[in-house]
Amino acid sequence: MSEQTTVLLYEIGGLALIVPASTGIVYRNQTGGHACLPSQMEGYLVPLAGEMSTKCERLLSHFTGPKWGGWCSEHIDAETADEIDSVLADMLRQDQIIVDRTKLEMSWEAWVHVKIAGPLLALVEHGEPKEAILTWPNSD
Repeated sequence: MSEQTTVLLYEIGGLALIVPASTGIVYRNQTGGHACLPSQMEGYLVPLAGEMSTKCERLLSHFTGPKWGGWCSEHIDAETADEIDSVLADMLRQDQIIVDRTKLEMSWEAWVHVKIAGPLLALVEHGEPKEAILTWPNSD
């Protein structure tokens, strides 16, 4: 059995995708707001360039605001999925990444299951839509 390398994303500084794949590299982030869940996935990392800090601030505001108060550690709801989709559409100027509505119960702050479609698929393995995890710095 080969060893895996773990990469800590605690100070990632922006939005990124973790695309599942057998790479021997596990990406771990602290997620779920104040719950500080140690979420991880093996794969490869695709940083989302552009206006990342502004978009992270918008997500942090959503998750620390009145709705969640920093405690989104069990699952997101459709309203939060819509907000995340809005942030992504604004950043990418197209619907290339959308929250996977079938996996809302497995998504929480800084760890959201998404589907990748459109031109962004060129950055990941074949198949449409491709699944990934959207992650960013946890708000705790």
